[in-house]
Formats: sequence, structure tokens, C-alpha cells
Amino acid sequence: MAAVRDWTYEQVCRVGALRGDVAALGGAVTVALCGHWEHDGPCRWEHFTRPEVVDAAVVVTVYFDAAAHEEQQVRERVREALAAGSLVGPDGTTTAWQLAPN
Repeated sequence: MAAVRDWTYEQVCRVGALRGDVAALGGAVTVALCGHWEHDGPCRWEHFTRPEVVDAAVVVTVYFDAAAHEEQQVRERVREALAAGSLVGPDGTTTAWQLAPN
């Protein structure tokens, strides 16, 4: 399982008001880091997204590897992806959410 390995960094965000598929949160992160969830070759920044439903919110933990000088860029991309608040999935269905303050 991907989360078991030793990752260099992790970023934790909370989202609420999720309407749709919780897997869309990971898809949004992959789009932000790789350009699309289906891409050729390896990820520029290898990552694994684990969403966990906690009460009325979802805690999204993104584990990632990056060079030290790219860490902040990856963190910003993850946060921006989740702040965007929606993703249209491969079946055309839109999942929406709201980024909660940490």
C-alpha cells in the first residue's frame, strides 16, 4: 500500500460540504501535481492522497516526495487544488466541496 512507504513530506487539509465522490479529492491533487489523473510516465512529484471522513468533514492527507527546494511549490499546488472546490470526473459528474480552515 502506498501510504506505508516513507514519504518525504505530508500536507493535511480539511474539506467540508462534500457533494459527490470522495475520490475526487485525490483526483484534484493529481491534476494539480501532474496535469491530469491519466498521464504518461511517472509523476513529477510522486504522491499518495488519503481522504478520511471525520464527523462532517473530510481530512485529506497528501503524502509526497519532492526536492527540498520544491516542497513549498507542491504544498501550494495541493492547497490550491483543494481550494478550487470542485472537479469534473471522467464520467462528467462534478464533485464539489469547500476547503475548511486548518
